Amino acid sequence: MLTRDPIPPDAVSAIDVTSTLQRRWGWLLVLGIVQILCGLLAFAIPVAASLAAALVFGAVLLVSGGFQAAHAFRTRPWKGAVLQGLGALLYIVAGAVVLLFPITGILTLTLVVAVLLIADGVVRCALAIRVRPLDGWGWYMAAGIASTFVGIMLLVGWPLTGLWAIGILLGANLLISGVAQCALAVAFRASRAREAGDEPFTHAHRHA
Repeated sequence: MLTRDPIPPDAVSAIDVTSTLQRRWGWLLVLGIVQILCGLLAFAIPVAASLAAALVFGAVLLVSGGFQAAHAFRTRPWKGAVLQGLGALLYIVAGAVVLLFPITGILTLTLVVAVLLIADGVVRCALAIRVRPLDGWGWYMAAGIASTFVGIMLLVGWPLTGLWAIGILLGANLLISGVAQCALAVAFRASRAREAGDEPFTHAHRHA
C-alpha cells in the first residue's frame, strides 16, 4: 500500500498564505494604487514630501529613544544600562532636533543618503570586478556606477539637493512598491480565476 509523504509545515503555511492573498487580491490592488498615488504626489511636491519624511524620521528617533530609556531604567543594575541610557538620550535629542528644525533634518538625511549611495556603488563595482567572468557582471557594474553618480551629484548640489532629494527618493520607492503590489494583485487574481476554472474539470474527472 502506497502512502503519501506528509506535506511539510512550511509548505502548508505557504499554501495558506497564497490562498488568503488570492481571496484578498482586491485589497492588495487598492494598497498598490494608494502607494502609486502617494508616489506621484511626492514627485509633484518633493519639498513637502521631504519635510514629511524628516518629521517621520524624527518621530521614529523619539519613540526609539523612549523605549531605550525605559529599558535602561528597568535594567539599572546592569553595567551597560548607563551606556544604553546615554544612547537613548542621543536618540531623543536627535529626534527633538529633527522635529523642531525639519530643514536641518532634511539636509542631514540627504548627506547620509548620499554617503550610503556612494558606499553602495563602490561595493557593487568591486563585486562586479570580482565576478567579471560570470554573466551579468555588467549589470552590477552599471548599478554601482549609477549609485555612485547619484550620491556624488547629491553631495555636489548640497544643500540645495537636500530640499527635494529625499522627497524624490521617497516618491520613487512608493511608486515602485505600488506597481509591484498591483502586479502581484493581478497575478493572484489570474491564479484564482484559473483555479476556479479548473475545479469543474477536476470534479468531472473524479466522477468519471
